[in-house]
Amino acid sequence: MPVKKDISFLPDQENINSFSARTIRWLTSVGRFVIVFTELIVICAFLSRFWLDRTNSDLSEIVRQQKAILDSTSDFEVEYAQLQKKLAVIKKFYANQPEYESKVATLVESTPEDVNFNSLLINHSAQSNEVTALITLSAYQESAIINFITNLIANPKITSVDIRTIEKKPNDTKYNVNLSLVFSKKS
Repeated sequence: MPVKKDISFLPDQENINSFSARTIRWLTSVGRFVIVFTELIVICAFLSRFWLDRTNSDLSEIVRQQKAILDSTSDFEVEYAQLQKKLAVIKKFYANQPEYESKVATLVESTPEDVNFNSLLINHSAQSNEVTALITLSAYQESAIINFITNLIANPKITSVDIRTIEKKPNDTKYNVNLSLVFSKKS
């Protein structure tokens, strides 16, 4: 029977200080540290996975909640944008409109006390850029109507006055007047 041969990488007791023995001892001691260090890294990675999983689930839940909030406010965002567009159109519309308050103030300045307005319609024509007024009024005295029409004609803020009708019904004591006027563009 043949003799068994043992293969051992550990240094022999006889030549413990030889180069190969020192190299093998150094590699085994360094290898142990490398293996221990690698195992520590693996254990830390394994343990940190629990923390990372918990953080990931928390962040996923936060993202789901914020997405739900964003989804619920998307309708509001659309309505808000539409409202902003409407407000811009209204602002543009009012920027192009004449100041009706000054037109009414002009009429009030020219109106005597005895004249009562039944209806007042003020229009702005975009084509001619004129502001016109259709007025229906009544007065119990003829002199009040004459004073009112004279005041309108003399007012520099009014370009023209057109008397459409003046009537007094047989059993009525008041005069009914229907007239139209055009305001000057500077007023």
